[in-house]
Amino acid sequence: MQTPASNQRIDVINALRAFAALIVAWGHFVAGQGKWLSLSGKYGYLGVHIFFVISGFVIPWSLYRARYALRDYPRFLLKRNVRLYPPYIASIAISIVAANYIFAPLFHLPAVTVTARSLLLHFAYLNDIVGVPWVNVVYWTLAIEFQWYLLVGLMFPLLGSRNKLARFAGIAGMMLTYFAVGNDHLIFHSIPIFLVGVFVFQYRISLIGAREMLGLIAVMVLAMIGPIGWIVAGVSVTTAMLIAFSAFRNRAMDRVGDVSYSLYLLHLPIGVTVIGLLSHYLPYSGSYMIVLDVVGVAASMGAAWMMYQAVEKPSQTMSSAIRFVRPERERPASGAVAPVAAD
Repeated sequence: MQTPASNQRIDVINALRAFAALIVAWGHFVAGQGKWLSLSGKYGYLGVHIFFVISGFVIPWSLYRARYALRDYPRFLLKRNVRLYPPYIASIAISIVAANYIFAPLFHLPAVTVTARSLLLHFAYLNDIVGVPWVNVVYWTLAIEFQWYLLVGLMFPLLGSRNKLARFAGIAGMMLTYFAVGNDHLIFHSIPIFLVGVFVFQYRISLIGAREMLGLIAVMVLAMIGPIGWIVAGVSVTTAMLIAFSAFRNRAMDRVGDVSYSLYLLHLPIGVTVIGLLSHYLPYSGSYMIVLDVVGVAASMGAAWMMYQAVEKPSQTMSSAIRFVRPERERPASGAVAPVAAD
């Protein structure tokens, strides 16, 4: 039998993904390009926190749909790696090529040094923890996301429990790590942002009511005000409310949302390189930088679409083929509908 959420689609999530990826890219493109243009991208970094709230919702939602149990933890991590690693590895190669063979020679900058150790640290998302620079600065967020997968796979039996005491124990334990661990390179620093998404998940599957969801989110906002800041708290709440209550859907944003992961990975090596080349070779480029930035967005979108088709979409298919193994007594009877695989 299908779970209540198994055939539901949250349309607004793809639009939020599109918006988050685009504002991050725009913020990077216009940085340092004059007072007003730079101001237009001042808050582009908030796209990262939109992604965090989305992950706080989507990963538990997917695990719930798949009737996840703790015994499925290894397969869950395998699914996530199969889904995310191929585009990530492709973007590492593209970032190295763009930095060392286009950007560095053109602007007489030092080449990016890549060693076997550095690559191994990239593969394990450990660069920030050991102090080794990323070849693409946006990768720090992938490290936080990966730590979230490690954590939520272990905590889901509590977070998705029908027992209120079990849910409270899970949330309280996670919040204790937030106050106890001050390292912002670890997931614990961002726990309240992810939990905002978790509370929307609990509301959407009727574990909690709207008032309880809003109350729990309010507690997270209070926890965020000092260490994280009110702007991030406000964006987190806005994102959560849209996921909880909005039925917004836009076909254009849907398409951008589909390639948002590839766009996020490629906007620096592709977009910044294109903008740099155009500004270097075109006369009087300083007077129309906004046009070049728009071209950079378009180039990044084109590259993202190509990587989505060639790399990301096949990796999604491979990930979907990995299903959680149900004990014989839990398998659907003949003619029944099996639970869907986690996204």
